[in-house]
Amino acid sequence: MAIIGKGAFGEVRVCRHKTTGEIFAIKKMKKEEMHKKNQVLHVRAERDVLSEANNKWIVDLIYSFQDDIYLYLVMEYLPGGDLMSLLMKKDILSEDEARFYAAELILAIESVHKLNCIHRDIKPDNVLIDINGHIKLSDFGLSKKIVDIIYSGWNNS
Repeated sequence: MAIIGKGAFGEVRVCRHKTTGEIFAIKKMKKEEMHKKNQVLHVRAERDVLSEANNKWIVDLIYSFQDDIYLYLVMEYLPGGDLMSLLMKKDILSEDEARFYAAELILAIESVHKLNCIHRDIKPDNVLIDINGHIKLSDFGLSKKIVDIIYSGWNNS
């Protein structure tokens, strides 16, 4: 179980299911740290967005569960890593690569907005890459669900 990411009160590990052999990314967060840093609502927001989102632009949440000490989010594993690692490895993206990732990022953000949600932490570390080179957004800990959206329109008088 290799660590593939670290956060303020937890870590993400890549794990293999003992029975099926499937590979998952498991985010393990310490409850005590969440309470100390007053982040319970942020973690709940992340779980809620991931469980409600059923689209190709957001990392899939497979399970969530807890024990006395930790909260666990079992998510799909994306073997392409994240956009930050790709940028560090390549140093410079070609114009076609930049155009491709920019276009996919716009579509991904649009899909979040269609869920009446704002991600609020878009950065290369939170843009994951799947086995086919396409992106998915992750880390919805700072996201905000917009419950009451009021469209007032422009006053054209």
